[in-house]
Amino acid sequence: MLFHDLYKLFFYGGLEKEEYEKLIPRICDENSVLLKLFSQLAGVMFFLLHIVSMLTMGFATVNSTTYMICGFVMVAILFCVQYAVPKNAALVMVLVYFFELVLYAFGIRISMLHADKPAVSAVAFLLVSPLLFYDRPSRLSTLIASVAAVFCVIVVRCKEPAIAELDIWNTVTFSVVAVTTTIFIMSIKIRALRQSSQIEYMSQTDLLTGAKNRNHYENRLLKYPEMCTSNLICVYGDVNGLHEKNNREGHERGDLMLREVAEALQRVFGPDHTYRVGGDEFVAFRADDQPERVSSEIDRLRRDLGKKGYHVSFGSAAQEKANGDIDMHVIVNEAERNMLTAKREFYRQPENNRRNR
Repeated sequence: MLFHDLYKLFFYGGLEKEEYEKLIPRICDENSVLLKLFSQLAGVMFFLLHIVSMLTMGFATVNSTTYMICGFVMVAILFCVQYAVPKNAALVMVLVYFFELVLYAFGIRISMLHADKPAVSAVAFLLVSPLLFYDRPSRLSTLIASVAAVFCVIVVRCKEPAIAELDIWNTVTFSVVAVTTTIFIMSIKIRALRQSSQIEYMSQTDLLTGAKNRNHYENRLLKYPEMCTSNLICVYGDVNGLHEKNNREGHERGDLMLREVAEALQRVFGPDHTYRVGGDEFVAFRADDQPERVSSEIDRLRRDLGKKGYHVSFGSAAQEKANGDIDMHVIVNEAERNMLTAKREFYRQPENNRRNR
């Protein structure tokens, strides 16, 4: 049990592997935000150091050149994370580790420029840099150990024995402190991120069906025009016969019907764009698609649900983004009206008429 707990702590921040993997998209988002912030701050810092160095010692000094190069590298990282890199966890982590390696390289370079003095910058970055982002403690610890080993080799080859011995001692000592601190601090950060994700999930999700809830629907509704470039399609669905099924077969069977309808809708429209907005009502959105294709998908969805003995009245509406905007209230109301028309048609049929039951 102790070995297993230590294994989880070192590789997954104290979580189970499956729990950690569910957090990877959230970790990617958090690292993207942090990388934008820290690359901006680091870029400003390096350019300010470059200006101060240039004014005091001249443009062509080694210090000023180092500051300038690091500043441009930070601008390049900021550009990549802002414009060139999609929300891909692997690519974001590549930039994160590149950012940290630049800081380490800067610290080592500054330490070597003052070879007659004990290193300060390299040791400081060794302690601080791993705590800036989110990642597995095992990978961050490997980074710390690797950089420390490289720095020790450089120190032995480039510094006087007495100073080299002091630098090696400080590097090894602070590397152990950095690894220990990183493991426990990262565990706290990852657990806090999981708790935040759970709270967010519960605030956005209908716990019965797994679809997004009414609260999340209201919060995101007016953001949909920004998510499409050509058009937006709204689909409104109402599950027929829920009340009757609850009365005849019990609420468990009614709940099962709602869950299976929600799962079918999410398979077609995606879990991020399918909402349960009422007891038996669902709304889904599709951006930049052909209304005919969505209508075909709705027909297939209706047939698949019919095989399970369920019937859902669907209504859809599409709106072009010709004038640069989409009126969400108009498109949703039109889809709801079309759904109500389909629902009335369904109950006009003698076998579905509630009065005949």
